[in-house]
Amino acid sequence: MVNLAELLLETQRPFLAFLEERLLSQAYLNQSRFIIEEFARFCRDEGSDIQPWELRRRYLANRAALRSEQSFSPSYLENHGRELNRFLSWYRAQLATGTVSLGELSDEQLQSYWSTQPKALPYRRQMLKSHQRCLSSFLSRRWPSFSELDQASLLDEYFEERRLRLRGGGWGFVMRHRAGIVTRRVLEWLEREGHLPSGAAVAGSSELKPIVKTNEEELRHLALRVDLELPRGLREPLLDYLAHLVHERGLAKSTIKTRLSTNRALCRLLAEQGMDSFGRLTVKQLDWVVSTLVTAPTDDLLRRRQQVRLRHSNLRDFLRYLYRRELIDRDLAAAMISPPCYRASKPAKVLSEKQVQTAVDSANRETAKGRRSYAILLLIASYGLRPVDVARLRLECFHWREERITLVQGKTGHPLTLPLLPEVAEAIATYLHKDRPLPVHYREVFLSLDWPHRPLRAMRVSILVKETIEAAGIPWAKARHLRASLATHLLRHQVPFGVIQDILGHRTPETTGRYAFTDKEMLRLVLEDSER
Repeated sequence: MVNLAELLLETQRPFLAFLEERLLSQAYLNQSRFIIEEFARFCRDEGSDIQPWELRRRYLANRAALRSEQSFSPSYLENHGRELNRFLSWYRAQLATGTVSLGELSDEQLQSYWSTQPKALPYRRQMLKSHQRCLSSFLSRRWPSFSELDQASLLDEYFEERRLRLRGGGWGFVMRHRAGIVTRRVLEWLEREGHLPSGAAVAGSSELKPIVKTNEEELRHLALRVDLELPRGLREPLLDYLAHLVHERGLAKSTIKTRLSTNRALCRLLAEQGMDSFGRLTVKQLDWVVSTLVTAPTDDLLRRRQQVRLRHSNLRDFLRYLYRRELIDRDLAAAMISPPCYRASKPAKVLSEKQVQTAVDSANRETAKGRRSYAILLLIASYGLRPVDVARLRLECFHWREERITLVQGKTGHPLTLPLLPEVAEAIATYLHKDRPLPVHYREVFLSLDWPHRPLRAMRVSILVKETIEAAGIPWAKARHLRASLATHLLRHQVPFGVIQDILGHRTPETTGRYAFTDKEMLRLVLEDSER
């Protein structure tokens, strides 16, 4: 068996020269040198009786796990802590005088803070902006002890919570991806140079896929977010509830996180009030928790109602679980009455057919970015796809001979089959032949144009669509407005509700029916018919 650790160190210099011939930056070469040396140390510790690609897989998994145990660097804590300490001193003084209230500050209120810091550099402002929402949420949970705690201990607690939130899942995507690319390149180069048996790279290609967490790993990651100082009678039922959501219910990760944040706030309130179990839980305490979690402005009633309904839903599910476990003596879920949220109270804005065509044509098809944006806009405008569905489109979703597209919707999980329109097929084919980076191991259709050419995320798809529509002179429109516009135009052309429901992937006809409220011409005709 080849000693991979010694082989990596012996061939490090010629491999870096090979990378340098490809005109890669000096920063990339330095990072590659560090990754190779780290990979070699790991291989030496693991032993020489393991296949190289298996060693690579273990190295990437170990590299991901190490970060969750590391704390922030002293320079990070000093730099960020100094700025947050100044801000907290100002914030406490403003709270004492009643100038501001506890919660996320408006732009005008933040501007008044920066007026007290005239020498603050732009990156300092950006630093505080990145912390503001997390810090506001943290302080609202610590209320009313916020005014009593020492700021140093307050910041220690805040940064520890932020560390668990940011690093509890291990290495971020960029670092894991970079380590994966360098180790793959070096093993493939060693095979081409004859240092390793040929054919191992094909067998190891499956290792290039992102690491997927098992249920147990996901549960451990979520359990880190539950406060260690909570009383046992509050902490253990919450952890059991998390295990129930992960193993028995199989809910999406985002859904579990939302339910955890709501019910963790409830446990924190009960602990602050000296309770060590849920036995004496009251409706008044539930209402107080919901009021602290609603962050929408007071003048936006619809958004506030939607947030209340969401928090009520999360609490109801937890309360029913506690009632089934006989941890509370009555079903408090029935006592939580949510406010109504009428779908038609705020109809979606739509673009006219001419505006949609103008937005699509505004993509500059003379550039690679423009051709990619044009293909994305056509998919959304023609089929009403959500950005997450566009981001998840894979090469095998397109059946060119059968002229159809098959995909599984990201929001509902339902399969969807669509006809492959000639205009869409031409735009996708042009992008694939001219602009999609090669060679890459990803199967997603839309990739970033810059290295490391990873798949576009849903947020990036939304930004690309918004930028293109803004260039067409429609600054208010986004991807969701193209989706609403398609539904309205199909209704105007008297396409049956059932067909539109299938195209948009709605679960119920009522969801599709709300787009009828956006067409003023249709409503006018209905009123005229009723008056005859």
